[in-house]
Amino acid sequence: MLLWKLLITGALSGLVLGSILMMVVVYRLAPLLQSRRQRSLRDQHQMPIPRFGGVGMAWAFFGAVGLLVWLPFEERGLGLEMLPQSRLWGLLFGALLAWGIGFVDDVLTLRARWKLMGQLGLGVLAIFSGFEIQNLQGPFFQSWNLGAWSIPLTLLWVVGIINAVNLIDGLDGLASGVALVALAILAWIVGEQGNPSLLLLIWVLFGSILAFWTFNRPPASIFMGDSGAYFLGYTLALLTLWGTESSGKQSMLPVLILAVPIVDTAFALFRRFLKGIPFYSADKDHLHHRLIAKGFSSVQSMAILVGISGVYGGLAILAFQWPYFQGFAYLGGLALTWVLLYTLEYDVIRKPVSTLKGQSDHRRQRALMIALGQQMETFLGKDPEAGSVFRSIRYWGDLAGVARIEVRKAEQVLWADGPTDQSHRTLLFQSDSWEVRWGLPEASWTLDSDVKGELLDQVSQALFERLQQLDAPKVLPLRQRPR
Repeated sequence: MLLWKLLITGALSGLVLGSILMMVVVYRLAPLLQSRRQRSLRDQHQMPIPRFGGVGMAWAFFGAVGLLVWLPFEERGLGLEMLPQSRLWGLLFGALLAWGIGFVDDVLTLRARWKLMGQLGLGVLAIFSGFEIQNLQGPFFQSWNLGAWSIPLTLLWVVGIINAVNLIDGLDGLASGVALVALAILAWIVGEQGNPSLLLLIWVLFGSILAFWTFNRPPASIFMGDSGAYFLGYTLALLTLWGTESSGKQSMLPVLILAVPIVDTAFALFRRFLKGIPFYSADKDHLHHRLIAKGFSSVQSMAILVGISGVYGGLAILAFQWPYFQGFAYLGGLALTWVLLYTLEYDVIRKPVSTLKGQSDHRRQRALMIALGQQMETFLGKDPEAGSVFRSIRYWGDLAGVARIEVRKAEQVLWADGPTDQSHRTLLFQSDSWEVRWGLPEASWTLDSDVKGELLDQVSQALFERLQQLDAPKVLPLRQRPR
């Protein structure tokens, strides 16, 4: 009973402090730190939502941990002082750095390479703190000494989970909801192993995330941003390793516990590789996007994926509680993954042969689209009159998957091509009295959305500049002026 009182105290500390900080962030801090990120094709909300929820979530956790250190829990054998201090401080300091990197990205928008370098630094910190995966224990082998592969695998795990949480954070309440389920499963495993001090730390994080989730559930009033995703990804990566380790051997239970973000991220990387898209280039074809495309609401999509995460967690409990069945548990996880991807109608799963054959054509088309889009001023500069300019724009639009293009001047339609469809995503660009509207079908704007958004902006500006040049009055040289 005493143990439960202390655990509930830790969870309530994170919950109460997190709720207070979230209200401060939503109503005071967010208006002062409006994100400089521009809206993109991937945005789910019509109105901009602040992205600084990670401030309240992370600092609620740090504050609650500080409170637990101050309280005399060690007299009961439960204090955080009972944990290995190198691991504890590696977790806390790394979580602070992860939050800091994400916060800078939320405010200033860092380049992908700088974020990756920061994530690799967090992985190195985790290794020096004692989280290196040296001996791996799996369902079909007793133990595997990784040797020289231990450091790369640990780095891959830390960096991978950070990005997995960040990528799945595309729907209200989803990333935080999946994290709550993962922590609940992990808490059960740690409790069965008899590690109350680590269990206390997990409950504190659970309370902090729950406070954020009440503001992030649909309809969200705030997003966690990269600061929250990096903080959450780093802490989940380390806690799942810590809580599922036994006798110096690392089990593969964390793969089941965090299966939903892992599956979503791994398949996204595979999908982008096939289509020739850089791994860091965003799209709108994740699991939650597919669920919404099939007609589910945001609440239903979030609930379905959180529920599926619970099913994976149940398989993790099965593998932990009954080791003789752990092989079946992992096979069940693979079967569930295939059913999920097949149900969401990914072409590479349903039609693998034809999909793989068509990827080379897609890569060539994408490369041509980018090359022409980046040189659009030169491309349009060769067109002598407006009609040929419009034909060139139509050619590029076909490469980009644009269904309808409409050019206006002073509210008057000068040229339009393509069908009007209410399901199309319309992007509008303006310059003085000129205006161009791009209508993209779902199959186009869900893929490579960030790259296409930037190219559409660049092509629109080149179009405006060329049309203004052609529309300008022709002034003859002085010697050629008629008398």
